[in-house]
Amino acid sequence: MVMQVRYWLIVLAGVLALSALPLFLDSEEQKILNQLERLRGLAEVSAPLSNIQQLTRTREIAGYFREHTVYDLSNAGYGITEIHSRPELEQKILGAFNRISSLEVSLEEAVVHIEDDTARVTVRGSALGSLRGEEGRFLDIHLVDVLFTKEDDGWLVSGIRHLRDERQP
Repeated sequence: MVMQVRYWLIVLAGVLALSALPLFLDSEEQKILNQLERLRGLAEVSAPLSNIQQLTRTREIAGYFREHTVYDLSNAGYGITEIHSRPELEQKILGAFNRISSLEVSLEEAVVHIEDDTARVTVRGSALGSLRGEEGRFLDIHLVDVLFTKEDDGWLVSGIRHLRDERQP
């Protein structure tokens, strides 16, 4: 009888542990937000980066993106750009790092919408920084949709759609 009670207590403890497991695991929404936060941190530049730092950070950032990505910046006046490979994306990121001497990025009011293996995060992002060889600082504030696709290694950015320049009336 005591053996049977222990057995059921162990089973009950196991069931309770399994039912509590989702509380300890990140939700898909939280995984996506964590990924955005990591990307935000990687994009920031507090001092000019060495060539090695630029290359390392560029490859790390590109690893968060799918091979083929689409950037719809039509609302900002830049049209649609498609990047067909990570090396092509790395070249674009490296070009940006070569021009930036400082950059602070913030992401606010993120709202995640998940449908099957795709997700869209509507977020207001701001960038305050300066460019090498230019006087003064720039400030950009935009509302964008960051598009994600779920793949074997998790959620990867598949594109960005510009919604609105928050500095325009």
